[in-house]
Amino acid sequence: MADLLVRAFDEAYPTRDRTVQVARFVVAGRVGRLELLSEEGGCVPSTGAAALYLGHHPSKKPNPETVRKAARENRLIAIRDGHGEILFPAWQFASSGGALGGLAAVLKELSQRPGYSEITPFVFFLQHHARTAGRPLDALREGRIDDVVAAAIAARD
Repeated sequence: MADLLVRAFDEAYPTRDRTVQVARFVVAGRVGRLELLSEEGGCVPSTGAAALYLGHHPSKKPNPETVRKAARENRLIAIRDGHGEILFPAWQFASSGGALGGLAAVLKELSQRPGYSEITPFVFFLQHHARTAGRPLDALREGRIDDVVAAAIAARD
């Protein structure tokens, strides 16, 4: 999808003008961000994240503040959508509730990376990394926490 939009942009504005070139990169970046946010089940608002975090506990009620606090404490991944809503990637939650094992340790290391932003965890977890011989998300799901933490440390350098 990103390629199609960038190509359409290039066809609409076939020039070497610096302003147009910068705009092209902005379009490509926005589209790439949307693609990352939609991978692996996409993102959910805090109410949906609270339910995923809670898991299958019929006697308890999901509390959105719980996941917002966990995000502030860098124990969960969250991103603002530009409209005031905080979104949480669904892929960070274990099927039994809570976060994937080792997620907080990886986020701690990633947050030390120069230029860290709220999109950094999406890029890190969803793209291939040599240290995990695949996507760090898949390695974390397999329980290879040490490999993923090592990859996060390597991403800092």
